[in-house]
Amino acid sequence: MLASQRHTIILELLEKEGIVHTADLVRRMGVSSETIRKDLDSLEQSGQLSRVHGGAIPAVSARPPQASPEYISFQTRSSQHLDQKKAITRYAATLVREGQVIALDYGSTSQIMALALKEHFQKLTVITNSIQNALLLADCPGFTIILTGGVFNKEEFTLTDDSTPLLDRLHVDIFFMSATGVDPVIGCTDQGLGEARFQQQMLQNASRTIVLADSSKFGHASLVKICPIGEVNLIITDSGVPEDMIHTFRESGNQLVVTA
Repeated sequence: MLASQRHTIILELLEKEGIVHTADLVRRMGVSSETIRKDLDSLEQSGQLSRVHGGAIPAVSARPPQASPEYISFQTRSSQHLDQKKAITRYAATLVREGQVIALDYGSTSQIMALALKEHFQKLTVITNSIQNALLLADCPGFTIILTGGVFNKEEFTLTDDSTPLLDRLHVDIFFMSATGVDPVIGCTDQGLGEARFQQQMLQNASRTIVLADSSKFGHASLVKICPIGEVNLIITDSGVPEDMIHTFRESGNQLVVTA
């Protein structure tokens, strides 16, 4: 079978099924996995598909990521999608165990997560760069709060650009990470340049990273790349995510929990 014929079959399957798997293409066409990988690479270079772990998705799959260049204030975000954020953090709290070390970044979903931890636990260590989170948890007698140092960001109520070696030495059981953009190809993105170091450091320190993102974040890409989707262990969202995008995430091997 000629390469052009294989390419036609691959694109037809993509249009029909929304995703193709390398192993399935090897069986269908009776060629080696290396040949299929070269086919997928060629089609990606020509802009006809996007490679994902174990296969490929259409280059314009579902809905293309929408750029979000404009900064959205903390106050505005705090009033948006509250029911969804509460459902997400309610589920996330069930994954925590008494006495664990938890990392929280900044933002409105992170603040609601802090409230969920306060409600359900007596003893935790919480590492955060958010002054708001630290204040919310300050009256929990059994909580140890580690607030990172750095420059005060008046818009986000965070401490950024921490130059101390403290972050490098901390072990974290679970890092609950927020994001303003979640896309299967681009990955997790955020709008906070100064906050990115904390997020990326906690990714390295944590045994488990869980993304908390309501459905409005899916299919969007913000300014700062935090990590590829494959670097997080779980994504928790709400039922507003389109079915085709849920299918794309799960078929790519990503763990996704959809709350009610």
